[in-house]
Amino acid sequence: MSDVEDCFDAVVVGAGIAGLYAVHELRARGLRVRGFESAAGVGGTWYHNRYPGARCDVESIDYSYSFDEELQQDWTWSERFATQEEILRYLDHVADRHDLRPAYELSTRVTAAEYDERSGRWTVRTDTARTVSARFLVLATGVLSATTMPEIPGRDSFAGELYHTGSWPQHAVAFEGKRVGVIGTGSSGIQTIPVVAETAAQVTVFQRSPNYSIPARNHPLTPEYVAEIKAGYAERRRLSRISGGGTPTSPHPRGALEVDAAERTRIYDQWWERGGYLFAKAFPDQTTNLAANDTAREYVEAKIRELVHDPEIAEQLIPDDHPIGTKRIVTDSGYFETYNRDNVKLVNLRRTPISEITPEGVRTSDAFHELDLLIFATGFDAMTGSLSRIDIRGRDGRALRDEWSAGPRTYLGLAVAGFPNMFVVSGPGSPSVLANMVLTAEQHVDWIASCVDYLGENRVSTIEATEDAVTHWVAECNANAAATLFPAASSWYLGANIPGKPRVFMPYLGGLGKYRAICDDVAAAGYRGFVLGDPAGTEVKAMLAGLAGFPDVTQHDPAELRAIIRSRRAPLTRQPAMRIAEDRVIEGPGGDLPLRIYAPHHDGPLPAVVFAHGGGFVFCDLDSHDEFCRSMAAAVGAVVIAVGYRLAPDHPGPAAMEDMYTALVWAAQHAAEYGGDPARIGVAGDSAGGNLAATVCLAARDRGGPRIAGQVLLYPVIDDDFSTESYRRYGEGYYNTETAMRWYWAQYAPDGTDSPYLVPTRAESLADLPPAVVATAELDPLCASGDDYAQRLRAAGAPVTAHRFEGLFHGFLTIPALSLTGPAREKLWQMMRDLLA
Repeated sequence: MSDVEDCFDAVVVGAGIAGLYAVHELRARGLRVRGFESAAGVGGTWYHNRYPGARCDVESIDYSYSFDEELQQDWTWSERFATQEEILRYLDHVADRHDLRPAYELSTRVTAAEYDERSGRWTVRTDTARTVSARFLVLATGVLSATTMPEIPGRDSFAGELYHTGSWPQHAVAFEGKRVGVIGTGSSGIQTIPVVAETAAQVTVFQRSPNYSIPARNHPLTPEYVAEIKAGYAERRRLSRISGGGTPTSPHPRGALEVDAAERTRIYDQWWERGGYLFAKAFPDQTTNLAANDTAREYVEAKIRELVHDPEIAEQLIPDDHPIGTKRIVTDSGYFETYNRDNVKLVNLRRTPISEITPEGVRTSDAFHELDLLIFATGFDAMTGSLSRIDIRGRDGRALRDEWSAGPRTYLGLAVAGFPNMFVVSGPGSPSVLANMVLTAEQHVDWIASCVDYLGENRVSTIEATEDAVTHWVAECNANAAATLFPAASSWYLGANIPGKPRVFMPYLGGLGKYRAICDDVAAAGYRGFVLGDPAGTEVKAMLAGLAGFPDVTQHDPAELRAIIRSRRAPLTRQPAMRIAEDRVIEGPGGDLPLRIYAPHHDGPLPAVVFAHGGGFVFCDLDSHDEFCRSMAAAVGAVVIAVGYRLAPDHPGPAAMEDMYTALVWAAQHAAEYGGDPARIGVAGDSAGGNLAATVCLAARDRGGPRIAGQVLLYPVIDDDFSTESYRRYGEGYYNTETAMRWYWAQYAPDGTDSPYLVPTRAESLADLPPAVVATAELDPLCASGDDYAQRLRAAGAPVTAHRFEGLFHGFLTIPALSLTGPAREKLWQMMRDLLA
């Protein structure tokens, strides 16, 4: 059970490239979406990674969204490889263009997410004490977002400025005249060092492992080139999607050893001059055949020796522990040349490891390096780190951390067995970091959104990967990796940079094009490898099965229908006992108007509630809701005045509302006779009665009638809009149906529904209406319209408590035999007590 303002269809964790697109696509399907982002702004990786020299190593024209053609044409990238600043401007622009910010709570870190099997929903908790509920949990937490710091003695004692490239401050950092140390020579270190060296007095690079890096050959994009790209974007994107890495490039058609030395050098020269990490794909066998890889390795090593003047330094900058390309090749701007500067010094930590960090600097085994500023370029707990920092629990309370203790186990990198309705975007077991992350994120989000469509169209509430599917997918990923040279490198692809982390190759190595085809095939086969579940719990399913024998209202004359329903009704229990339970007839607009008045054993004066029963405007009566009214009177501590209003089609609307209005006026004059407080008169109703309670509030306002202290609308019939998400999901098979609702409206409003006294949303304004409690049931076609009316009332200035009863169906409040009804009623009674206090 959740208050509607805390109840969503989907929660998206993360406001980076994947999270923003997920919010866009899910909202486009009519879902209520709440996003959470730990940063103070959108952008994800590109919000945090502001370090000097930060750039993307995928070309800007490819590292961008493809879902919005107008955006592709409107936005113009300035450089081949965009800076962090430009990428963040782009993502800010996208967030504003598609109005995505209102969906997010920023500066809010998700700390826990727990699946409730009874309701089939996720409870999500944050470090700001927010707790929300959602049917779907979409984890777009980023694969390179959980920064890692090495455990070095005295690390936190450093008295100078200390930064991590992955969580760089927003303010400018000055290096002029300072002695700067940089620990780490991965991508961020290699990009940072040349920029820092331009102004720092001294730069000391503490190299743990040397890396291969290729010049970026970055340059401004000319207007002519941009125009050419925009004209051919569609084909470029098509080629990118079927490629291995998500860009429209392809290797030489023959292997490195299938061409002669001159041709091989010519190809390597082309890729070296072109620049960028795609040098690793000059030949198709570079990362699968060690002899082929050696040709690329030897070529790059020779280039490093040319670029670095000091032969001893050059040799220390050349990796000797992995084949080239099995760690991501870095894209640099003058990295190796930087070591030719007098103010740059290399410290090889393999030869002289760090022994401690002191307030003044870094001590290695053979020297002490005094520093004013220390930069940790030590990377991330990649792919799983951001997930392991959230306490995620699925069925039976099983923790994701425990499930992945021996390495991540997913199906398609998207789903985890035992964690229903939870999706991971670019997770382990997907191409992820081995492909263009924007297109991989789009592919995952598109798949998830289509899956949500499928579930809705087939009235399925949960989807969960099977253990067998996970096992087979993990085996396939391992087999793909084993067929390459990648496992030979102690890389962050394997988690080797995190002490104690299981050594498992995490990305899928089969390529983006092949992966897309597999995912599409799984969906086309009815989501092969997944179990699709009904939204209702066991008890609710059994109750719905019993209610399936309810008469088909559309096949009976209304009078005959009432007789059938009365004949099936259990005898009245007359419980709980009342101080007063009196039938009374007053003069109504159409003649005698029956009332039943309940006064509990409470000291007065008590609030009074004028109550309209449900029944589609066509059936039910004072007896059908006797137990419910007695329970309400006793639990709320209120005088309840139940109204036996005229029924359609004999008396079409707004006759029933006029009867309610008459009862309201009578209650204002006579409630005190039963211990009621004339100053605290509320109106309430369930289903069709909820419509009458809502419309009588409008009538009282418009006519200057009695002041209403509060309105209680229980899964109300608000309007005749059958296009809502609730009708699409639950319009058939959950007791109340779209077919029945269309029939009810035809009986109640045969001449149309233009009047606000028939359909409250037709009112020109909802201003000056009383405070409200609006309670809806999740598995009810009326749910969305009830939630929407609560929002409209709130927007018009009325205080509203909106609550959705999850996993329950229309009418459940009047079924005391259902075990979930008791707790739900207690919640309702408390909301009513608060409303009428």
